[in-house]
Amino acid sequence: MAITIKDIANKAGISAASVSRILTNRGRFSEATAQRVRQLAHEMGYYKNQSAADLSQKESRVIGVLVPTTHTNFADEIIKGMQTKAFELGYELLIAFVETDSQQQIKTVKSLLSRQLLAVVMLAIDIEEPVFEVLTKADVRLLSVSNQLNNVIPSISSDNYDMMHTIVDYLYNQGHRKMALIGASNPDPIVAILRRKGFIDALLDHGITYNPDFIWGVENAYQTGLDAIKKFGNPLPFTAAIGSADIISIGLLNGAKDAGIAVPDDLSIVTIDGTELTQLTRPILTAAQQNFAQMGELAITTLADQNLSPHTIIFTDITLKQGDTVANIN
Repeated sequence: MAITIKDIANKAGISAASVSRILTNRGRFSEATAQRVRQLAHEMGYYKNQSAADLSQKESRVIGVLVPTTHTNFADEIIKGMQTKAFELGYELLIAFVETDSQQQIKTVKSLLSRQLLAVVMLAIDIEEPVFEVLTKADVRLLSVSNQLNNVIPSISSDNYDMMHTIVDYLYNQGHRKMALIGASNPDPIVAILRRKGFIDALLDHGITYNPDFIWGVENAYQTGLDAIKKFGNPLPFTAAIGSADIISIGLLNGAKDAGIAVPDDLSIVTIDGTELTQLTRPILTAAQQNFAQMGELAITTLADQNLSPHTIIFTDITLKQGDTVANIN
């Protein structure tokens, strides 16, 4: 038997009309009461007819999320953050996976936009111009998360330029002068551009002229890390490597083991992302940990607050999390 609003009202000790208003985000109620009603609805298995609810309101409560099919587990952490805040504020997520091919992206985006949406969130996606045109012509709010697309769409991400300064400063203080950046040589994505520039400028700040050969690897993949070790050989021409994603850094770690290169004695590694994967390696990876849950939560709250201008960039926290893959060689 389906759970009704009346069932929730009886359990909560308030009127059915009040429950209905809370679940459709109408009226004024204390945060404690609203949270209790939503929690009861969730626990009792209440299923709201979202399409009908959307039609009964001037504004949709559904947020579309575009996720690349090649996403790594950091995307899952962002989605968890989004889901937590969406449930708290009475929004729903509609997730669609997109390919790298622009024609497939257009089909997916048009299908998503056929729904009544409040907004579309692009999660770590580099959008091609034809797809971008479809999105900007739609009557929905747009937001980029874990990426910076352009000055037309607001974004929430880590400060990738500043992050590289934090990492290079840390390695420099540990005595490293020859450093490599692996997995950020793709010329197009803004994140890769910012990381390369931050890396180069941070080295120059310490009086180190960067070696262009030490910025290597295009794909955000495990194989990139493995191939980097094979390319540079043993002994390596650098003492420290920065992996542009956890999966790349795991490739570096395992590639070094295969080549008889000791980590951290012969090679220090700092990874970017700092997801739970870094706790599974031996030794545990030292990481520039991005706050992906915070990105997800901020995505929902900023869309709900409607206070994002096209030029807005919100930077989230970065923490240098100590592991066992960096040696002090002073």
